[in-house]
Amino acid sequence: MKILQTIASLFAIATTFVACSSGVDSHPTAPTVEQEVCLSLPVATTRTSIDPDGQSTRWAPGDKLALWAKDANGDFVLSNALFSMRHYSTEFDHAYFSANINEMAEGDYTYLLSYPQPVAVEGTLATYTVSATQSGNYDGKYDIMVAEPVVAKALSAKERVELNTVTKHQMHALKINVPEGRNLYGDRFYRLEITFPSDVVGDITVDVSDPNAEPTYTNTSNVIVVEREEGFDVGDDIWVFVLPGTVEGDVTYRVRGERRHSEYTTFPMSRTLERGHVTPVRMMIPVVYPLYTEVTFSVDKNNLGEDFNYFDVYDGETLMGKFERNASNKYIVSYEGELDADVYDNKTFRLVFDSNNAVVETSVNLGDVTAYTSKSYSVIVPYLFAEDFSALQTYDGDYTSGPYTSVDGASTAAQDLSAYGIPSGWTGARTGCDAAGSAILVGGRVDCVILGATRAYGRLDSPAMSSIKAGKQVSVKVSFTYSGSRSGSTTYYPVGRCGYTTLSGLQNGYATQFDNNEAFTDIDGAVTISNIPTSGSASAATASMSYTISGCTSEHRLSWHVGHMGYKSWKVDNGYGWMYVDNIKVQIVK
Repeated sequence: MKILQTIASLFAIATTFVACSSGVDSHPTAPTVEQEVCLSLPVATTRTSIDPDGQSTRWAPGDKLALWAKDANGDFVLSNALFSMRHYSTEFDHAYFSANINEMAEGDYTYLLSYPQPVAVEGTLATYTVSATQSGNYDGKYDIMVAEPVVAKALSAKERVELNTVTKHQMHALKINVPEGRNLYGDRFYRLEITFPSDVVGDITVDVSDPNAEPTYTNTSNVIVVEREEGFDVGDDIWVFVLPGTVEGDVTYRVRGERRHSEYTTFPMSRTLERGHVTPVRMMIPVVYPLYTEVTFSVDKNNLGEDFNYFDVYDGETLMGKFERNASNKYIVSYEGELDADVYDNKTFRLVFDSNNAVVETSVNLGDVTAYTSKSYSVIVPYLFAEDFSALQTYDGDYTSGPYTSVDGASTAAQDLSAYGIPSGWTGARTGCDAAGSAILVGGRVDCVILGATRAYGRLDSPAMSSIKAGKQVSVKVSFTYSGSRSGSTTYYPVGRCGYTTLSGLQNGYATQFDNNEAFTDIDGAVTISNIPTSGSASAATASMSYTISGCTSEHRLSWHVGHMGYKSWKVDNGYGWMYVDNIKVQIVK
């Protein structure tokens, strides 16, 4: 891009200006009858929109002025009053503005005016907003003007009053043009992004009593985006309004079309952007690239226990991408062109990870999708198996009722637990849930008689470790948290063991009769669970332990067994004890 060294002024340094008003502050002695008044402005010296010749401006119907009127005592009878341009004179040499205001007392007034209407006013300080997003058309709302104070008679419904004043433009404009042969993009573009080395847009506050006073700036930014629905091409003028000031450093820009964008182009700029002047810019559109919407998956943690070799990304059953593991653990799915937000907003992608011994799956919700952007998602490779019972519903699994003899199968019968919100494959005998979305409990019972005790043992069995590949055997580490409680006699206390089984289907609990010792059966690799609390709860399952299963296959199931112990030969008594199980995690041991 080449910037011409001359600054062409599109605006007269002094322009004759006239205005009308609508916001009203009445002088205490003025009549209060509202009336329509009109003022006129000489067209030749007060204009706001660009004429076809690109070198002059004209008023347009609907243009609005803000007017202040101060009487001889220095009191404002009008403040920020809004006047609208209605029509031209027959000879088109005057533009007429009107407003409904309270009747003004006769006499001379000092009039102050600005264009357009401010977004905020404090006394004679008027604030305007110059947006960081502009259309590229000449937009009068950014061509801020302040008039020299002028003395004239009171506005009246009886006659038009001409305000012969001089107005001064407060903004600077860039007039960007793409010359023939310099659109290497080769097509219309619809968006121009410009980054300046200093702030060029934001809020500007001017003093309407002095058009030569230095403005102040707030809420500023150095980035401008120019967008036009019909686009831009060779020969088109692109108007950009900026705050006056000095620009010293590199300016960077690029354009975007429907399916492509240009590379970023940088050029040095050393220029004072003066008020009321225009800088012409001859812009070259640089080399273009296909325009992509990118989804980046960053694998930040691996809970599987062994490295994955690759993973596949699926939209439903449609394969979107296959990625070999790399050193950076960042993986990009790209879409050329625009993603349909109606289709992809909140779309869930499945990520399937493949390692030497296992296949595990997780999901990512895309959230709000914006076309032509890159969005990153943090991904954790999941555990080989995990369950936190967050979907578990409350249920009573007879863990504190029923007969308890060794010949009574009903007290130890297993059931499918998927009916209570957890995944298929979980089974249990004498289990239950007393706090939804929390730990599951496994219970035992003791009935003590003079010669011995009858005990019922509950058990909990997980789904099979189906994430392990068929034919593979691995060592796995199983960890979980637990708590416990009891009811009945304080002579007794819950006891438990954890391990595994390779049996499928429902696995019943069991009972013993006249046995004063722990009688755990049907559990492989049994490990004692020590110090089960006797006054805990589901929400207090914070004790933790782990154990290892060697040679674990896809048929292995995790298993927990719980009974109730404690015996005094002279006491006839009974009680219940149970253990809460939560936060189960299984990892491959390398």
